[in-house]
Amino acid sequence: MMKKLLACVLAGTMVVASLTACGSTQSAEGTTEAGSSETAGATEEGSLTLQPGKLMVAAEIGYPPMEYFDEDGATPIGFDMELAQAIADEMGLELEIVDTAWDGIFAGVDADKYDVIMSCVSWTEGRDEEYTLSKPYVANAPVLVVPNDSEIADVADLAGKTVAVQMETTADYIMQEQIAAGVDTDLRQYEKVINAFDEIKAGRVDAVCTDAVVASYYLGDEANNYKTVWQAPDAEPIVMCFKKGNDDLKNAMEEALDAVKASGKLGEIATKYFGSDITADME
Repeated sequence: MMKKLLACVLAGTMVVASLTACGSTQSAEGTTEAGSSETAGATEEGSLTLQPGKLMVAAEIGYPPMEYFDEDGATPIGFDMELAQAIADEMGLELEIVDTAWDGIFAGVDADKYDVIMSCVSWTEGRDEEYTLSKPYVANAPVLVVPNDSEIADVADLAGKTVAVQMETTADYIMQEQIAAGVDTDLRQYEKVINAFDEIKAGRVDAVCTDAVVASYYLGDEANNYKTVWQAPDAEPIVMCFKKGNDDLKNAMEEALDAVKASGKLGEIATKYFGSDITADME
């Protein structure tokens, strides 16, 4: 899911701030904080969204700095979450974040459980065939992270080594392709990307493959102890993901995205979470 890539994603500490106008958080099963158990059905006539006046955005709330919970453990924050709020505001809609496990997030948009996925979704050719994808709004590419003293300098050097990924992500698929191509590596798949970084910090794996936009965040204060030794040759920028054929909502949200960018708000959000405006060169 543009060929300009990130040279550095995060510099310095992250400023954490909650979204002031988020709607209630909803699980993939459709239970809101208010106690509603209704699952969204077909879009009502005359409404771009499944529920008139409301934009339901799905995200796996556990992928900093893109989407995660604030210190209260309940308020969704992060780059995608603030951008979703800005887009909803521009469209005059109430925002509702739907916290959804990654392994079911695409099935949910197909089943009309929410309007759109904004959860660090990469543009890929296969995904483009199955879903309607927006134009990119953040540059990105999978990278390989290893300790500074590692002899690994490329994906080919993973032979006989262990590499950790979050399962069913682009990084996971890339590593599976490398194994199929003959790289004899031990692939460790985890439900959450934070588990992969816990493993490398503990010395239980030799490398982590993940998105460039999250690598520096998870290394945190230990970032100086690690290095990026490889980056995927093809950029996979971040996009909004819609049910196939939902062009009307895609076009409306792209128009709102353009307005958010023109106002300078997009750059402000990017600088807040990445240390610089990594969206400036996106077209």
